[in-house]
Amino acid sequence: MCAKAAAIVAGAGRGERLGNKEGKQFLELAGVPLLARSLLNVAAVPEVEEIVLVVNAEDITRASEDILGAYGIEKVTGVVEGGEWRQESVFKALRALSPAVDIVVIHDGARPLATPDLFRRTIKALLDSDCEGIIAAIPVVDTIKEVEGGRVTRTPDRKRFWAVQTPQCFRAAALLDSHERAFREGVWVTDDAALLERCRYRVRVVEGELTNLKITYSDDLILAEALLAKGGLEVAEPHRPGL
Repeated sequence: MCAKAAAIVAGAGRGERLGNKEGKQFLELAGVPLLARSLLNVAAVPEVEEIVLVVNAEDITRASEDILGAYGIEKVTGVVEGGEWRQESVFKALRALSPAVDIVVIHDGARPLATPDLFRRTIKALLDSDCEGIIAAIPVVDTIKEVEGGRVTRTPDRKRFWAVQTPQCFRAAALLDSHERAFREGVWVTDDAALLERCRYRVRVVEGELTNLKITYSDDLILAEALLAKGGLEVAEPHRPGL
C-alpha cells in the first residue's frame, strides 16, 4: 500500500525583525509573495497530496484570496489559525489533516527557495528508512563557541554540528504522539524534530541546500532576490491563472 503524504506550511510569522507590520509572508520576492513561492514549491511535489496552511487569524482571508486563489494552489485543503508559538500552530494544523495521512512534511513559509527536489529527497529518505523522522540540514562550516555571560566556555568540534532547515518529514503517528505528549507536559521546543527526539523516536538527516534561506532579516530578502536573478534554481515557476 502506498503511503499518503501531506504537508503543513507554517506561515504565521510576524516579521518583526524585518520591520514589517503586515507579516513577512506577504512580502514580495521578485514580484511574488514569499508564502506563495513556498507553497508553490510544496505543491509541485507529486508525493504531497494535501497541504494545510497556518497563518495568523487576521490573515486567513487575505491568504485565501491573494495567495491560494491568485496563484491557483489547489492542493491546500485547509487554512488554519496559528497559535502564539510555532509549535502550537503545527499542532493545530496536524489535527486538520485527513486521518488517512501516513507521512507529514513540515515546512516554513519563510523558506521560499527550498526546491521540490529537496522535498522529494526528504520524503524518500523517510520511506526508505526505519526512522520516524528525517530533517534537511547542512554541515556547520564556522567554528562554534559556547558562551556564557560573554565568556567563552567551550569550543565543540564543528564536525558534529548541522544547521537545521525545513522541510522536515515525519511518520504521522509519531509526530502526533510527540506533539500530544509535549502539550500535556507543557514542553516547548523550537522545531518538531526536537519533540520526536525527547520521545526517543529516531531522527536522521539528509543534506539540505545552501540556497534554502530562511527570510528573517532584510538582507536575507536581498540575497534571495540575487539568487533568483542569477538563475539555475530549480524552484516552481509562479503562474497566476487568468493572467
